Amino acid sequence: MLATEGRYIVNEWTGKPVLLRGVNISGMEYSHLPHAGMTPDELRLMIEGWNCDIVRIPFVQSRALAEPEYVEQLRQICSWTWELGAYSILDLQWLDQDSGVPPEPDSDSIQLWDRLSKEFKPDRNIIFDLLNEPHDIPVERWVDWAYLLGSVVRANDPKRVLMIGGMNWAYDLEDVQVNIPNVIYSTHVYRNKGRLWDRSFGNKALEVPVFAGEFGGDDEDLDWGRELLDYFDERRMGWTAWSWRDKPHLQNSNKPTRFGELVRDRLSIGRS
Repeated sequence: MLATEGRYIVNEWTGKPVLLRGVNISGMEYSHLPHAGMTPDELRLMIEGWNCDIVRIPFVQSRALAEPEYVEQLRQICSWTWELGAYSILDLQWLDQDSGVPPEPDSDSIQLWDRLSKEFKPDRNIIFDLLNEPHDIPVERWVDWAYLLGSVVRANDPKRVLMIGGMNWAYDLEDVQVNIPNVIYSTHVYRNKGRLWDRSFGNKALEVPVFAGEFGGDDEDLDWGRELLDYFDERRMGWTAWSWRDKPHLQNSNKPTRFGELVRDRLSIGRS
C-alpha cells in the first residue's frame, strides 16, 4: 500500500507522494484494559474529527511475545484505524513494562519482529517502527541493529515499510543510514533538543523520507510549535504529534489543549 521513492513516501499503486500526518495514541504499552480502552469512537474523533491520515500506536515487546490476545488487540486497533481511513504505525516503545525506554533492542526483539512480520503480513496499511528512541549507544551499533531487525522483517515480508529512528532519543538522524528499500527515517523533536534542525534531520529530508514520529509541547511552546510545523511543511515531512493521551497532552476529555489546537488546525488544512 505504501512504499518509498527518493525522498518521498508514496502510494505503492500510483507512485504518487503522500503526506501523512496524525497523532500518537499511547496506552497499549502500559494499560491492561482491552485495547487499552480504545474504541472506534475515540479513533473516529482523531481520524474524522481531527483529519488524521495516520496514527502511531506504541506497544510493549514482552506482552506481544507472551500474549496472543495482545497481538490481536493491536491488530483490531489497526483494523479500526484503516476502516476509518488512516494508516497505522506499530511502534516498539518498551521492551517490558518495568524498564522504561530502552537504549537499544535485545535478542527478544529479533523474535518479536519475526513474529509480527508474519502475523501482519496481509495488513498493508501498517508501518513497523523498529525501536522508539535509540540512545546512549554508538550510532554504528544502532545501524547494525536496524539492518538485523530489518532483515528479519524482510525475510517474511519483503515490501513492508520500516521506520528507523535517529540517535539521541530518535532526534539526530545525521549519521543514521540504512541502505535498504522502503525505509522511513524517524525523528522525535522536542524543544529541549535545541534548534539544529537542518543538521539533525532537515538536510536528510531533502534526500530520503523523513518523518517526525513524535513532537509536542505545552502552552508555553506554541510559537516554537508553529515554527516547527512550518519547517515540516517546507521539508514535506509527515508527522505524528504526541500525545492523544499522555503528557504533553493534545486533548483532555475530548477538548483540545492549546498545543492540541495548533496541531488540529494544521491537520485541518487538508489530507494528502
